[in-house]
Amino acid sequence: MRLTSTGQKTVRVLGGLVVVLLIGLGLRYMAKNGFGKKILSSFVPDKVEGLDAATEKSQSNAAFAGLPSDKPAALPGAPEVRVNFWAWNSQMGCMLANGGPVTTEGSLMAKQGVKVFISRQDDNSQLMAQLTKLAAGMHAGQAQPRDGIHFIGIMGDGAGAFLSALNSQLTASFGPEYRAEVVGSCGYSRGEDKLMGPQKWRDNPQSMRGALVAGVLRDGDWNIAQRFMGDNNIPNNPDERTWDADAVNWVNTSSYTDAAEKYVSNYCEDRPVVAKGKRTGETKRVCVDGIVTWTPADVTAARERGGIVSVVSTKEYSSQMPHVLIGIHKWNQDNRATVEKVLQAFLEGGDQVLAHPQALTRAAEISQEIYQESGADAAYWERYYKGVTEPDKQGLQVELGGSKANNLADNLQLFGLASGTTPETSRMRATYTVFGKLVTQQYPDLVPSIPAYDSVFDVSYLRAISQRVSSSGATGGQAETTSYGSASTPVTRVVGRRNYQITFRTGSADVTPETEKQLQELFDVLSINSLAVEVHGHTDNVGDATANQQLSEDRAMAVKQWLERRSASTFPQGRLRVFAHGSTQPVESNRTETGRAANRRVEIVIGS
Repeated sequence: MRLTSTGQKTVRVLGGLVVVLLIGLGLRYMAKNGFGKKILSSFVPDKVEGLDAATEKSQSNAAFAGLPSDKPAALPGAPEVRVNFWAWNSQMGCMLANGGPVTTEGSLMAKQGVKVFISRQDDNSQLMAQLTKLAAGMHAGQAQPRDGIHFIGIMGDGAGAFLSALNSQLTASFGPEYRAEVVGSCGYSRGEDKLMGPQKWRDNPQSMRGALVAGVLRDGDWNIAQRFMGDNNIPNNPDERTWDADAVNWVNTSSYTDAAEKYVSNYCEDRPVVAKGKRTGETKRVCVDGIVTWTPADVTAARERGGIVSVVSTKEYSSQMPHVLIGIHKWNQDNRATVEKVLQAFLEGGDQVLAHPQALTRAAEISQEIYQESGADAAYWERYYKGVTEPDKQGLQVELGGSKANNLADNLQLFGLASGTTPETSRMRATYTVFGKLVTQQYPDLVPSIPAYDSVFDVSYLRAISQRVSSSGATGGQAETTSYGSASTPVTRVVGRRNYQITFRTGSADVTPETEKQLQELFDVLSINSLAVEVHGHTDNVGDATANQQLSEDRAMAVKQWLERRSASTFPQGRLRVFAHGSTQPVESNRTETGRAANRRVEIVIGS
């Protein structure tokens, strides 16, 4: 029997719905389960005095564009775009641009002639399902599907895991042209996203061993904890079903708000005990004593129970967590003009928030209208966008909130399109690479690989906007700048210290092909923050002490110069400082070749 065209279309639609259901179930399973056990070891902190601190400064000279009304814009015949956002202050500029849950009169989006619908969605599996519905509709022959979402916003450092799970399903079901991709960024987290736990974790990170932390695993906030654990050589137990007294253990939550709720309710589980990767036969009852989350959940935890502080956050790791805007490649390509208009309005909104306090206040009002956070108001969102320190329910002083909106210039800097940057050395590429590698190391069965960067980041929309803005004689705002204190400024906190076995030829400071590979890894790691960096050169004790002193300086200087040449914007003047120690600070005995090899090293110290 041959189906009519109508019947064929019905089959395609029904088949698409089945695919969406199966993908949704698969994504939810992947989001809730983890496998394998591998210990992460990275920076090991040690107290160091006199390290430069970095200061970010957001700036904009944008003329005031007026405030959007609260009346929905008519916009007859305008293209319609649906957006799902977490409740996250980094999107403040995007909130202002739209004027409300639907584009309002006088808004920047209305001026672009696009009607955008923004709604809150905190569940990653639902974000994936909504993008999948859009792809399924297009695959079924609908140019403008009525179901699904065109764009979602998440943390950029979690994009590798998110896109790995989503695109493996999308490409298998519909084809590679239906893959999800990043097109821009609304802002940054600057303290809002954090690891919260008892004060003792901050004072002595080793006391985290045996902790049970709640949060969305393989996501941006989880990355903050993983990075801090690596900085302090603390093992991670990626099996959410067991408890290891020597590692940090996890409860995987459905959302960042669920993490706070589990802490507030004193959530507990009975878990099998493991030691050195093997079950001991014992069972232990363990309760959540820390969380990875962001505003408003950090505020919820502080106000409703208290007793935990910000152990480490994007205040210290200031470049780690850019917001990313993700859509379906085929829809983006078929609707290029619309994508550019939406993105341009969002970034103009960011410029207004950066430049004008009244724009921030209006954006906060819109945020509450969209997020509908219980117990919050507009002042709440403005307060925690700026970031505050306030007492929790138990009287502890807790750092809460802290975000930044992005304009066009910030996007060009982030994605390597600004003068003095390249896409190959961009901070976004480094962030995606470093944290993608981390999640594949921790969960090789669940996330065996992440998509290649160039396959899931399309900067052509930003490039087109930049060219159009430039040709009009306007600017895309001013990008955030970073400055560093003097060498005599004492640090209040050292974030990490790590020895790198950078390979040089004997008696030489020349960079070899092998050295290039090692330096690229170092470049990626250092590019995901704006912390000041000390480069310490060391040698073994073979040869003349004076010659070794000079050699250690030459090698440290070679590392510094290579990093600065690689990206002057990432390593501006003052960020890198060189110290030479010759053979005076061995870490192993010089009596053996193994010990001498360990002593021929470059030590990297980062701090704030």
